[in-house]
Amino acid sequence: MGEAAFLLFAALGLSWSAMAFAEVPVGQTAVPAPHWAKSIEVVNDGAPVMVEPDSQSRRRGTVGAGTRLGFKRRVFGEGCSTGVWYETSDLLYICEANVEPSPTTPGPRIDGLGANGQRLPQQYAFIKFDGTRAYHHPSDYFRNDYVEAFGKSFGIVVTGEQVYQGVAFVRTRRHLWVERGSVHFVDGSSFEGEKLARGRPLDIAWVSIRPAKVFEKPHGRVLQSLDRHTVVRIQDQKGTWVRLLSGGWMRSGTLARPKIVEPPEGLGPTERWIDIDIEQQVLVAYEGPTPTFATLVSTGRNTRESKTPLGIFQIWAKLDFSDMDDLERTDVDKNYAIQDVPWVQFFKGSYGFHAAFWHDDFGRRRSHGCINLSPADARYLFSFTHPVLPPGWNAILPVPADRPTTVQVRDPRSH
Repeated sequence: MGEAAFLLFAALGLSWSAMAFAEVPVGQTAVPAPHWAKSIEVVNDGAPVMVEPDSQSRRRGTVGAGTRLGFKRRVFGEGCSTGVWYETSDLLYICEANVEPSPTTPGPRIDGLGANGQRLPQQYAFIKFDGTRAYHHPSDYFRNDYVEAFGKSFGIVVTGEQVYQGVAFVRTRRHLWVERGSVHFVDGSSFEGEKLARGRPLDIAWVSIRPAKVFEKPHGRVLQSLDRHTVVRIQDQKGTWVRLLSGGWMRSGTLARPKIVEPPEGLGPTERWIDIDIEQQVLVAYEGPTPTFATLVSTGRNTRESKTPLGIFQIWAKLDFSDMDDLERTDVDKNYAIQDVPWVQFFKGSYGFHAAFWHDDFGRRRSHGCINLSPADARYLFSFTHPVLPPGWNAILPVPADRPTTVQVRDPRSH
């Protein structure tokens, strides 16, 4: 069924896609792409990428609009409106309706903020006042013709600003307009964890209360006070006191301190995995038995509805952004909704790691059950774990061959 057959069907006014579904086996090569095409550009954001040319096959992930993928050929398949799929360079499949041939070589869409070294990949703001109204166009503001109303502290992504008839507005990711005075912009916490040198003991800790005192000796004269989140290195411990490498003593209860634990069973000697200590509110990333990174986190509040689940899990999905809300709940005093939370990694249902740019309370329980990370730490762990999200993709779903990263969440007090 080559190009001659295609032209014959066209001349007869017949639907080639219908004939393809009826007579052409799934996966058979279709008419080639234009000779000038060096890639295919995704035109529909979040376009699914499948492991077979079939919309009912396993989904591998989604790709962002503007990303250009390498490809091998066009093939017939099922579940695509044109009846044809592109086989990509990495032997995956994307519906032809979601792409266009491009004369440009493969490559991702450029992330402007991220490329400029910003703390967050987009510009975020929070609503100041309950009932803040959003409009299709700034002119609608003067007629009070609004589309929806946002709750106080709802998070939005700001994609532009405009002054209209003397009133300043911001544009949201969903192309709605909000009065600028009704929002406040956020940059996220500057806190960052510590990369650990190989062969060095895990001797770090963070001040977990504010302020914390350093003593000349246990119960001795106070030498100084340290702000919360200050990192210290510990030489040894004597009872409830620890001696610092830099000199002086601190009460161990004023510090959040990670401890080395054994890898879960079944992991290889260099396989990456992550341990979270609920009691200390610390996270340690490992390669086999070797710790490589440690930081503070905020896990779920200590309530039945918000506890972070304990156990050993594997990352089952990684997303560059995900909306998060509880708007369907009617049993809470206040709902929340935040657009495009970045660097999300789910390990059990809707529980996962993600950046939390709305607080600087790392080291204390705070979340609705997920594990909150500072923006820098969320970005780092997103690149640390397997599978790696390919450039330009929105999301990836692991397959067994990826050896998805293991996550261990434990509370020493529960044993």
